[in-house]
Amino acid sequence: MVSQGEAFCPGHVTAFFEVVEDPDPRRKGSRGAGLSLSLGVTTVARVREAPRPSLEIFVNGKRAKAEVTERAASKVLADGSYEVKILSESPLPVSQGFGVSSGAALSTTLALEDALGFGRTRDELVSMAHEAEVECGTGLGDVVPASLGGMDLRLEPGAPGHAVVKKFEVRKDLLLAVVGPEILTRSVLRDAGKVAAINRAGGRCVQEFAGDPSFERLFDLGNRFAEETGLATKTLLEVIRASRMFGRASMAMLGNSIFAEGGRDELATLYLKFGTLMRCEVDNEGARVL
Repeated sequence: MVSQGEAFCPGHVTAFFEVVEDPDPRRKGSRGAGLSLSLGVTTVARVREAPRPSLEIFVNGKRAKAEVTERAASKVLADGSYEVKILSESPLPVSQGFGVSSGAALSTTLALEDALGFGRTRDELVSMAHEAEVECGTGLGDVVPASLGGMDLRLEPGAPGHAVVKKFEVRKDLLLAVVGPEILTRSVLRDAGKVAAINRAGGRCVQEFAGDPSFERLFDLGNRFAEETGLATKTLLEVIRASRMFGRASMAMLGNSIFAEGGRDELATLYLKFGTLMRCEVDNEGARVL
């Protein structure tokens, strides 16, 4: 007999952050701030008991390696003998700062629990997804805020039980635009010089945002962070500056991409010159079983 579960996890953009190292992956993570997106990852988990365990992962209809999803699923399944199919769908591009890997990991742990009914708590399922992403080097701080939704201020890093995250409900329409090639998160996080620059600028931004955690301030500090760290390309900075005529925009960390708010038609005309453009809203509900 096949059991099935389904879950959705919002995408997530980070405006600025600070890396916090720890040998324990549930304590390792980032401090920072960002937004959850109404576009995200929807995952269906189909499970049945089998004499030989197997795990197949499909992303947007195509079989995929999906390292983070595989690791998150394995944590939920533990030593059980199951034949498992994970079917994930997302309109968001990967490696562009939209939290796709974290969304896939968390929607997978939630969907598997929905299918199997092991009785694991939500915090434990969020922790498994956070741990999988940290271990795979694909991100540090998207899982917990995406589980909550809204605009987030991450004051302490890690999984539930360690993380301290403030959530603010925000009713805003957003535009997402890709203006350059993919950035592999792990390549940035393994560069000691880049991490040092990130932590210098990110620590100051977190401190300032904590004193005035407004939607507008998120963009202001995000722009300063992108410039001070040198993470933003010349093209990306030019697009952000051009956006100020019609609204506001900031770099999505870590991607050659931006998230923006304001005159949607005018901004859309500007961004379509570069290719990928998506419209969405801030998701205030967070990850959930469907």
